[in-house]
Amino acid sequence: MEPAQVTVVYVHDDPATALRRAVEREGDAWEDWYVRKLAGSPGTRAVRDLASAAAHLRYEADLTRRLLARTPWHVLGVDVGDLDAQETSAHARRRLVEVLGW
Repeated sequence: MEPAQVTVVYVHDDPATALRRAVEREGDAWEDWYVRKLAGSPGTRAVRDLASAAAHLRYEADLTRRLLARTPWHVLGVDVGDLDAQETSAHARRRLVEVLGW
């Protein structure tokens, strides 16, 4: 890909918070469906409820960040926190402008 410089925008939120929002938005049936779906994936036998799903997703996020750190790419982390979709998009754009010097 050289001489192109790759910038990865890594959008992150606390998994427990994100899962709670999803349950509020989608309903209790979604929670059961998601836990079963995640528990049925390879390497996820410890997932049995929303708390263990969040713990597993935290582990995967940490692994992703460690792998990205080993690349030559610039990684722009965007912590969502309490931002909605539009605020997240605007925040990511502002950060990209700063980082890329546009």
